[in-house]
Amino acid sequence: MNNNKVPVWLLAVACVSLTGCATIFGDNSRAVQVTTVPAGATILVNNGATSLASPTQVIVPTTWSPTTIHVQKAGYKSQTFVVDPIFQPVGLWNILVWPGFIIDAISGDMMRVPAESRHYTAVLVPN
Repeated sequence: MNNNKVPVWLLAVACVSLTGCATIFGDNSRAVQVTTVPAGATILVNNGATSLASPTQVIVPTTWSPTTIHVQKAGYKSQTFVVDPIFQPVGLWNILVWPGFIIDAISGDMMRVPAESRHYTAVLVPN
């Protein structure tokens, strides 16, 4: 008799192997709150135009490299700041289940946006 059922232990091993520690337990927020004084400044992310105007929330596109956020408003000097991601130490638990390193690396969850970089207020100076 050919039994096509997959053993429960095999499913459990597959589930654990296909997740990363930082993906599950890490701080995976990529949102940065951008506020300007005065409000209504245009937001550019990595020198690319967006339809965003301040105040707004910018989602960092990748945590593998720094993200540049540029604010500009007619009649004011523009300002730029950089969001530098940092390593999530919780990702070190992937030593126990090595495929987790691959999952966290692909998802970008091995890195995170530091708490101090999640809020940016730009006081724009007139030209």
